[in-house]
Amino acid sequence: MSTILVPIDFSEETPEVIECAALLARRNRSQLVLMHVSPGGREVAPGLLSNEEETAAADKLGRLERYLRDEGYQVSTTIREGEPAREIVAYGDAIKADCIIIGKHDHAPAATQAKSPITRYVEQRAPCTVVAVP
Repeated sequence: MSTILVPIDFSEETPEVIECAALLARRNRSQLVLMHVSPGGREVAPGLLSNEEETAAADKLGRLERYLRDEGYQVSTTIREGEPAREIVAYGDAIKADCIIIGKHDHAPAATQAKSPITRYVEQRAPCTVVAVP
């Protein structure tokens, strides 16, 4: 296993997702690819974010990247815009990810403990192993 894709939504579940990904990366000497996807809807090119959103997401991802690098991990980051589930699957395929580690729960106001639609979509369509972190 050489590449682990880790979609990050900056929710309260993020530390658990990072911890699981880091553990697996350390055991397998894998590279971590941290990814943030902002839902689309504005008049911008697919895969791109507005400057304000991009700056905020890049700052947060940058802090996570620096922390993980300081701990000895190989890490890269990407920020995308679009429908999160599709972007995660497409990017995982593009980078030939061996595994995707994703949060399990929906964080919408009426969320339940069931798997989110994004997690279910990624599990069903990703061309690699998907680990849903509770």
